[in-house]
Amino acid sequence: MNKRQVTFYALVTVSIIGLTFFVLMNPVSNFDISVTHEIQEIRIGHLTTVMEFISLFGDPAIAFFSIIIASLFFFRYHHKREAYFTIAVILPDLLNILTKILIHRPRPTLENAKVVFKFAQTAFPSGHVVHYVVFFGFLLTVMIVNKKIPSFWRLFIGISSIFLILPVPISRIYLGAHWATDVLGGYAFGFIYLEIVLRFYLRRIGTKHSDFFANKT
Repeated sequence: MNKRQVTFYALVTVSIIGLTFFVLMNPVSNFDISVTHEIQEIRIGHLTTVMEFISLFGDPAIAFFSIIIASLFFFRYHHKREAYFTIAVILPDLLNILTKILIHRPRPTLENAKVVFKFAQTAFPSGHVVHYVVFFGFLLTVMIVNKKIPSFWRLFIGISSIFLILPVPISRIYLGAHWATDVLGGYAFGFIYLEIVLRFYLRRIGTKHSDFFANKT
């Protein structure tokens, strides 16, 4: 493990500990309420519909269906290893559910936010963000390093993955499903899980784990 990796783990670990402590001490904070109000005051055309679409792929049934479709896609092009790693994304999703249960932070309510959809699960960290970072982050990595996949699919899936990963935190806050610290926690947990997945995935495809991240920085 090189210095850059140690720094990455240290920063993400400190972020996770800090955010977890913060939400335990402040289930509903002025910071979160302020950020939520700022985002929810945005009014641009059919923005609500767009935000709903962005969040769609994190709903449990659709997320599971997406994993199966992506796995079948890799099997179709004879990339069994990628297919198995795609299915393994279910594990971080399950770990995130356990984390939610342990931390048990309440979601935004109509008293402090505009809530488009109500959810039974607790809030921290955002399951959508964790899933998007790990699932779409893995797909994006595969599209970058696996030159055997047809160029059209590499471009289409890669761009689609970026389009979903970046705006999903705004979507979750805009729809009143999460606080800002929930989505920040989702990114922190998600990147840890993704880094672990990529550590094993990149080990046998001719791309060193450290080299891949070095080329992206």
